[in-house]
Amino acid sequence: MRPMADPTTGYAYWFPRIVEHESPQGKKLGHGVRLALILLLLFFLRSPSSFAGESSPVLRKRVSEVRLALVATDHNNRPIPNLSAADIAVVDDGRPVSHFELRSATELPLRLGVVVDLSGSRLKSWPLVKKALADSLQQLMRPNDKTLVLTFGSEVALQRIQAKPAELNALVQNSAMGGLTALYDSLYRACDHPFFAVDNQPHRSVLILFSDGEDDLSRRSLNEAIAKAQFMGIAIYTVSNHNRKHKQAGDAVLHDLAASTGGRDFVVNDKRQLQLALSVINGELLSSYLLYYPTPEDLGTRAFRRVFVLPTHRHGLHVRSRGGYFTLP
Repeated sequence: MRPMADPTTGYAYWFPRIVEHESPQGKKLGHGVRLALILLLLFFLRSPSSFAGESSPVLRKRVSEVRLALVATDHNNRPIPNLSAADIAVVDDGRPVSHFELRSATELPLRLGVVVDLSGSRLKSWPLVKKALADSLQQLMRPNDKTLVLTFGSEVALQRIQAKPAELNALVQNSAMGGLTALYDSLYRACDHPFFAVDNQPHRSVLILFSDGEDDLSRRSLNEAIAKAQFMGIAIYTVSNHNRKHKQAGDAVLHDLAASTGGRDFVVNDKRQLQLALSVINGELLSSYLLYYPTPEDLGTRAFRRVFVLPTHRHGLHVRSRGGYFTLP
């Protein structure tokens, strides 16, 4: 059996695989025996209390709650520290949500992924990034927070859970550099890492990507990378290094990654702008919210439900969250 986790609840779904068995005489079990096994399996799926003490029960639990991380900012893009449920309206798959709750998420542990593009197109920008990033994480991370560091070029070169932000500089400095760029594959792999897996401990999942948004090698697509981030509930922030006056081919890719997952995209051209971008990211992560409400009963067959969180009467309010949630693994 293989487990799949639902990012909105943390419930595990186990999908059994039916195989043919052989008798001691070497003959395969007949059709009638296989049918009996399938009927017995269906009995287990419909009886949540069946054989609760056995070693390998089949578990199925309905999605009962939607959870979305929110960032609220004013007309100057400054985080709002006192957002209330009365300030927003929630629309789930075209239908208004009448009952939802909102609370601060700042006390939840942070699981932060740092994904660094060290392909040939990014070699010149890395010296600008590495010290500013280490200093920023030093200010952001708290004792219960964790960091996953992933570097890539044509493939993932380094993947390690990091406890001390001060060690980031030396860690990434020793990574292989140069070559082609497998951006989408690397993002997919980062979001699929057990580091972000849903467990019984509520937490915030965030990824900061340092890249120009270009990809010339991946087997995965941009949409697949976005879907994986949405499924795991990971907000992606992107940082690209070039002159803002000159649009680059990858800018639209980075914007889509951020906008679809509730993050934000930045273009920086010098050390000061980079420090400012990282400061803005820190500020948002330290003043985020958690929105949650019961899952609609009529989920139907749609695997992905789009959610809009809209300001109501508060002037200048902007709210960001990921584009929706998955009802099926």
